[in-house]
Amino acid sequence: MRYPSRIHEQEEYRLNFKILSCMSRVLDISSNRIVICLLMTCNGFWAGCGTAPVAQPGHDSESQAIFHQLASLEVTSGRLYESIAEQADVVGFSHQLEVESDLASPFTSSEKERIAQSFVRSLKVMLFDLAPTNFWEDHLAQYYASTLPTPEARRLVEGYGSEILIPTSKVQELRRNFVADRLPSLLPAVRAQSHLLHISNDAMVPALLPGDHVIMHRAAYHAAEPRRGDVVVYRYPDENGTLFLHRVIGVPGDRIDIRHQVVSVNDDTVTEPYVQHTDRSNMTGNVRDNLGPVTVPPDAYFVLGDNREESLDSRFLGPIGKEYILGQALFIYWSVDPGTRTPRWNRLNQPVH
Repeated sequence: MRYPSRIHEQEEYRLNFKILSCMSRVLDISSNRIVICLLMTCNGFWAGCGTAPVAQPGHDSESQAIFHQLASLEVTSGRLYESIAEQADVVGFSHQLEVESDLASPFTSSEKERIAQSFVRSLKVMLFDLAPTNFWEDHLAQYYASTLPTPEARRLVEGYGSEILIPTSKVQELRRNFVADRLPSLLPAVRAQSHLLHISNDAMVPALLPGDHVIMHRAAYHAAEPRRGDVVVYRYPDENGTLFLHRVIGVPGDRIDIRHQVVSVNDDTVTEPYVQHTDRSNMTGNVRDNLGPVTVPPDAYFVLGDNREESLDSRFLGPIGKEYILGQALFIYWSVDPGTRTPRWNRLNQPVH
């Protein structure tokens, strides 16, 4: 009986880092290419850097509100993000996918278009969806406060609907300048929110397949607790610190009971539409099929793989302390069938459920 539930780190996800490092070439302002390292190749997680906005003197609360209102319009309308994404190096990204994924055949024109769409969506997830709350609004408002008089900012807010339609308008110029001047220094804090994983085993089939490439939200549990159903990434507390990915079944204080492969939490049978069983024969006396009851300790979580007969999880390892949980698997940005070396197009840009 196999239990291949470890995530293949492959030189700490060299493949994934190289592929998405193509996202670093995102700007071509004037005649100069600005290379921005969204994802830096390293042997661990990114440390990030402090980029908290600094309050600007000389502006009262009403003025600050105007700057924030203009910043909010730019972010919520998607204009700030579009200013970054429209100049992204999609060609380089597509080429990198072809080379590093060792595909059976080159991308066709239509496939390159699908790659472009996937690229843009993945970039949005990493830069905006996983950014700290109000991150872009706060920094953009700070930039406005340092470059705009309040009356001018108020005029731009009041005429925003027409301003965004004029390529040479002041708001367009400000956006381009913000991206060119401030984005490089802000990216470390944004990229520190995410990490890339390559799935190489079948412990989480069918939710995650071997060959899936996943964006993990590294800060998901900095201010929150893992919830039942979350797919979490953690390091097992042994001398190797092996990386695992499983689904949370029990939270602190829950009583877990497994009888004939059926899981109960606090005496209630759990409905698990995500589970796959490859062996329905009941192994009496084996924790694979019969366990507990087990009470989850404080600050710990009981986790199971969806592919129950192919997973080394809390049935064998015990509950996992929160201090070992690294983040939540959220989004599939790329997927290749390891047997045929062909892309699984239907899996791109899918959330991890």
